[in-house]
Amino acid sequence: MAWTLPSTRLALTTCFVLLFCCLTVARLSRIQTLRRRDEAKSKISHQRLLRLKTRSDKPNIILILTDDQDVLLGSLDYMPKTRKLLTNNGAFFNNSFVSTPMCCPSRSTLLTGMYSHNHNVFTNNENCSSTQWQQNYETRSFATYLSDQGYRTGYFGKYLNEYNGSYIPPGWREWMGLIRNSRFYNYSVNFNGKKMKHGDNYYEDYFTDLIANDSVTFLKQSKQLFQNKPVLMVLSVPAPHGTEDAAPQYQHLFANATSHRTPSWNYAPNKDKQWLLQHMQKMEPIHQLFTDRLQMKRLQTLQSVDDLVEKVGAELKTLGELDDTYILYTSDHGYHLGQFGLIKGKAMPYDFDVRVPLIIRGPGIKPGININNLVANIDIAPTILDMAGIDIPSDMDGRSLLPLLKAAKNISKGGFVSRNKPWRDTVLLERGKISKKIRKQMLRQEKMLAWFSKSELQKNGIRSPSVNFQMFSGADLVELCERPEFKSPCKPRQAWECRFEKGTPEIFRCRTNRPSYMPGLQNDPACICPSPRPRSQEKLERINNRNFIRSYINRENNKQRYLRSKLKRSLRRVSSYYSNVYPPDFSTEDSLQIDFPYQKQQQMCRVLANNTIVCDPVLYEEIDIWKNHKDHLDSLIQKYQLTIKNLKDIRKHLKKQKPSETVAPPVPVDRMFYPSTGSYDRVGNGAACDCSRTQTGINTANRKLTTPKFNTLFSTNQPILPWKRPRYRKKILKRKFKRKFKRNRKDSKHECRVPNMKCFTHDNDHWKTPPYWNYGPFCFCSNANNNTYWCIRTVNETHNFLYCEFITGFISYYNMLEDPYQLKNSIHEINYGVLQQLHANLEKLRKCKGAKECSYDYLDESLKKPKQENIVNESLVGRKGVPTRFTTYTPYPFSKQDGLVSNVISVDKNLPLEQG
Repeated sequence: MAWTLPSTRLALTTCFVLLFCCLTVARLSRIQTLRRRDEAKSKISHQRLLRLKTRSDKPNIILILTDDQDVLLGSLDYMPKTRKLLTNNGAFFNNSFVSTPMCCPSRSTLLTGMYSHNHNVFTNNENCSSTQWQQNYETRSFATYLSDQGYRTGYFGKYLNEYNGSYIPPGWREWMGLIRNSRFYNYSVNFNGKKMKHGDNYYEDYFTDLIANDSVTFLKQSKQLFQNKPVLMVLSVPAPHGTEDAAPQYQHLFANATSHRTPSWNYAPNKDKQWLLQHMQKMEPIHQLFTDRLQMKRLQTLQSVDDLVEKVGAELKTLGELDDTYILYTSDHGYHLGQFGLIKGKAMPYDFDVRVPLIIRGPGIKPGININNLVANIDIAPTILDMAGIDIPSDMDGRSLLPLLKAAKNISKGGFVSRNKPWRDTVLLERGKISKKIRKQMLRQEKMLAWFSKSELQKNGIRSPSVNFQMFSGADLVELCERPEFKSPCKPRQAWECRFEKGTPEIFRCRTNRPSYMPGLQNDPACICPSPRPRSQEKLERINNRNFIRSYINRENNKQRYLRSKLKRSLRRVSSYYSNVYPPDFSTEDSLQIDFPYQKQQQMCRVLANNTIVCDPVLYEEIDIWKNHKDHLDSLIQKYQLTIKNLKDIRKHLKKQKPSETVAPPVPVDRMFYPSTGSYDRVGNGAACDCSRTQTGINTANRKLTTPKFNTLFSTNQPILPWKRPRYRKKILKRKFKRKFKRNRKDSKHECRVPNMKCFTHDNDHWKTPPYWNYGPFCFCSNANNNTYWCIRTVNETHNFLYCEFITGFISYYNMLEDPYQLKNSIHEINYGVLQQLHANLEKLRKCKGAKECSYDYLDESLKKPKQENIVNESLVGRKGVPTRFTTYTPYPFSKQDGLVSNVISVDKNLPLEQG
């Protein structure tokens, strides 16, 4: 028993030792297994890093493009996720501008890197996604270059305003393009060649979320199936463009947002600015409320864009591609909400419309920096090509921003990046083009000035138009119009007359065969002059009567004219008219060839009886002939639409000013066709009538006010026309009642029409999603047909200004160092020599092609200019609108402190501001 107990203890001890050894071995094996797994993971991660290192020459590139997003109204302050991912980890450009503040021209510039005058897209309609654009410029977008270098390219969202979804633009492997303009619901897209319609279900159709989901899916599939290929994506979201439909979860936010109320908000009228702003009044309370509501809805739509940026960034981080991806965030143009009294819109040359956000994050970019160097949307395409390691084509007008970003370590106190090679500090801003009508008017005025320079102007000491500077042409015209020999209307033996067309003076040649209704003369309706018959005129009358009777009797198929054949004669006159218009073999049964006036010039298309249009084969073969013919038809349509509008206005005026049913005393037949001669009479107001001037025809004072109505053919009661019968009168009255009802119903709506302005109506049905507008309809005008301009925008360490020339001849200058909100036009404070230099710089940029010509450095060019004495012709000194004295022109025309002319001189304040 004594032996058994120690043996049992020994066995238990042995068991515990063996168990401990087993556990220790198991633990060691577990540790070794985990270590081998960690080594395998580290090996995989190392291989992945090696693979990323080999692909660093071809990084991923993502461009996020918003629609109508501002930078000066504070929209980025309400996007915290975007600021966290991009602004805090990338570079923000404080002075980023667009060359044209309109959707389609700006997007075309962004795709091609060209100014509007080089890709020929000036508006949202003409040439936007046209055949010319598709053949000549769309094939040269940055997508085609990257696709040829092996990039997986994808486009998601809005493309161009007039894109119809009939094709996939070249260079894009994955395509989800919006058809037509921005929408959030009820839109159609071209998805890889198939048109798909979407409804109004938020979970399936909200366009911003659809762009986010499709782009993330494309990114994930590309990295799984094509690991060695980089990705290029463009995410073109509709926000914050109208109709400002926010996602349901954000429709309650920002009810009290007032960041859009800048110092220029409701700053109107502006008599020192262009024609549109001269006629823009202060906003009414309903307009002010609308700007607040619109700002609220715009900020709500941007919350979904903020989610999109976060979602794309999270997917890149999950795939391990975030540090190897360039992300660019920008907008096609800015926006205004109440600035200068403009309720909403774009297309202005001021900073709130042309300045946009631009944020770039990626490898090699210092995080959290702000760069003040001037950049533009013409630089986006060259920058993307440079990021992909592709040579920039010579036809691109912009420059790559990568050298600027790499040199961002040397940022001065003012926020400007200093480089050995000076960075461009001036860009061109342009909107619209010169129409054919305006070009003809300008040529007519140039010919007139050239004619006067040889005779009248030189004789009277007026400045010769050989000084080719646009700002003084308006002053000359104003001075000419003040002279009595150019007053309108034309007088006898007057060669030229001056008329104010749409507020601007224009010179026209006097036509001697055109009647001039001047008060006090015989052709004045208020004058009643006697009509004696000289014997010489009686003899001439008898001779003319004999000749007429002889020719009438000797005419073949002569038929006596009776009363009953009156209707037939009228029909015959109509048929004779059409016989002159149509060819002799014309038959309405065979074909109906409708002759429009344009066929006198070129009849190339015909409309047959079955409404089929047949054109000459050359129209289907030659693109130039097709384009010229289409432009000609468009101009005719615009002309006739304007004519119809004017005729309707005249008819409306005549209905309101209907005269009384009285008949003036009849004119004796023997005196009807004889002019009056020489005496004076007086009318009711005591004005003298000059009856010494003759006029052929009926005296307007003796003309009957109403035309007698012939109700019968003979003495019977039979009506001459069927619609005079009683059974037709009810139908006529019914039609009149319907027309009057429609007219009253139309007039009851809010009238919204201002001459020469583009106006819109906003009512309670405009917004289809909450928050709604429940304050009734109102009218607002956002633009004018003469708001075409060309500007230069200069920003550097010593200068910050905007110089513009409008198509009306109006010029403006804004110094943002003193006036950051562009409230005052300082054109009168600028030296004439400086204005000459600015005008020359603008003309150079308007014609530039390629980055070499379009990369203009204002300071560098100023240093190259030698000092000059008396830049302006001495003969102009003392003239109206010209400085009274001149000083030496210095290389630096503006001072650092105030940005104004350093050698400011006393300037006559009568510079040619635009006429109202």
